[in-house]
Amino acid sequence: MAVISSFATDSVKTRHIDFIESTFKFNLNSSIERAPTISPPPPISICLPSLNTRRFLEDRRSSIQSQTFRDWELIIVDDGSTDGSWDFFEQWQRDDDRVKLFNGPQKGLYPGWNDAIRRATGEYVYIATSDDTMAPDCLDKMVGALKQYPKCDLAHCSLRVIGEDGGEAKCDWYPDGPFVKSSQELLDCRHVRHAPFDGLLHLTGASVYASITQLLIRRSVFDRVGMFESTWGPMSDFNWNMRASLLCSTIHVPDTWGGWRLHPNQATAQTTNTDFYETVQQMIDHAIAETAPSLPSSIRKPLQETWNGYFNERRFWWLSEKHSKRDRLWKLLRRLAAGSPVARDYVAWRLGFSEDFALEPVDLLKKWYRQQGFHEPLQRVT
Repeated sequence: MAVISSFATDSVKTRHIDFIESTFKFNLNSSIERAPTISPPPPISICLPSLNTRRFLEDRRSSIQSQTFRDWELIIVDDGSTDGSWDFFEQWQRDDDRVKLFNGPQKGLYPGWNDAIRRATGEYVYIATSDDTMAPDCLDKMVGALKQYPKCDLAHCSLRVIGEDGGEAKCDWYPDGPFVKSSQELLDCRHVRHAPFDGLLHLTGASVYASITQLLIRRSVFDRVGMFESTWGPMSDFNWNMRASLLCSTIHVPDTWGGWRLHPNQATAQTTNTDFYETVQQMIDHAIAETAPSLPSSIRKPLQETWNGYFNERRFWWLSEKHSKRDRLWKLLRRLAAGSPVARDYVAWRLGFSEDFALEPVDLLKKWYRQQGFHEPLQRVT
């Protein structure tokens, strides 16, 4: 009996163990089967802020859908359009599950940009302004460049200016801008632009990156330099571009392009009056103040103490060329008496002692940059 009882007890124990094990395995497997699959975020977040640009949205959609780089999310933030844009976006969202549509904050241009950026989950951010376009290989080539050069946080491509009807248009000021002039023979070559050089080029008062559509940005850059300010109206991206390029190196990718459309209702302005220069200087001062703690002292000190003031005065000097010869002479004498370095350089140039005043602003910045012991600001790469 003892043997039979022991056998019976062992059999019961075995059945209980088998039941528990089978139940546990069933529940575990069921749990695994029921668990939702969590996919990693796509590498690129395309941010599309919009306000009443319905007539250009077909072109914008086509330029995004035709990208050869397919792993992206599209974050659309519409700021209260009344021209049928919302209906267009709703249909796009139904057609493509990569599209996410949101109502914007309706506080202006840059708050809409910032709202879209904050919703981004990708490693890279591309701001696809709703009235513009881009080449089919734009994202593919720029993300490839950032992967190849991990020390660069911005990828910059060529610019194609288009008209209201989508055909190529002429932009008089871009070829004379600081990016083209500083690049020289490297303009059509892939090259690294080491920080803080592009940031310093903003001291000329002209946009270095002509359009936001030329840039692919590591999302981590916004943690370092902050979001877009809206203080200075529709040209406030000048300020963000300066902050970013003072701290971040850029890889130029010449064999693709971002488009910039010229039309009467676009949110851009190009002028050269006194108010414009004062606004530009406010943006420069803000960018320097925000990034100064992160700049090396060899750049921070001359930037704050000399370079910023020099180029500010020089911009207004050019405006004074429109005045009479007598007025210019009196201004020159007053500036010399006040110790103006620009007036000093002007007199030295006229007397043949120095060429600094005659140098193009971009070339003068390059000269000062090298004098601080930095390596060549532009480096050709493959």
